[in-house]
Amino acid sequence: MRIKLQHVLPVAQMALASALLLWSHQWTKAMTHIQDMPGPSPAFMLLISINAPVALPRAFWFRYLPDLWDSLTFIVTIGLLWYWVALNVQSWRARRRVCMFAAIPLRLIGDLIVISIGVFWGFLSWRELCGSNAPIFWLGSPSSNWLVIVLCIGFQVAWCAALLAFFGRDFIQGVQRWRS
Repeated sequence: MRIKLQHVLPVAQMALASALLLWSHQWTKAMTHIQDMPGPSPAFMLLISINAPVALPRAFWFRYLPDLWDSLTFIVTIGLLWYWVALNVQSWRARRRVCMFAAIPLRLIGDLIVISIGVFWGFLSWRELCGSNAPIFWLGSPSSNWLVIVLCIGFQVAWCAALLAFFGRDFIQGVQRWRS
């Protein structure tokens, strides 16, 4: 029996997300005894960076859901993201195309949405690296850990590069197909 990437990758990412959320919850509980407002935990920053495309939609629901429902919705959304990533990997291996709509106008709109998410994460990474107060904030934070910072920015840059490269290529090919 062959294990398929489209089943293993989402389950593994959902397990990782659950572990990081649990670690983040424990860290926050411990830090609230020391600080009034400790900010996001290193585990949560890492979780957001690993799953950057679903961090944007989460911004619309996390304030309106109780903590448990927010976590469950976030974990399920992470599973859906990584299922889509696995489908894109398989599609790329088979046809050198991303997994997107078949109709050209919908494909172009979808590509633009994904490209804009990549641009957002690229801009955010650039701002974190080159911001005027970024190094002071990192060094002054009690949660400052250079490994977490490097990993977070690395994942954000990787998402930016992957989304721009693959969906930018698909967008250009879609425009060329539409014109002919």
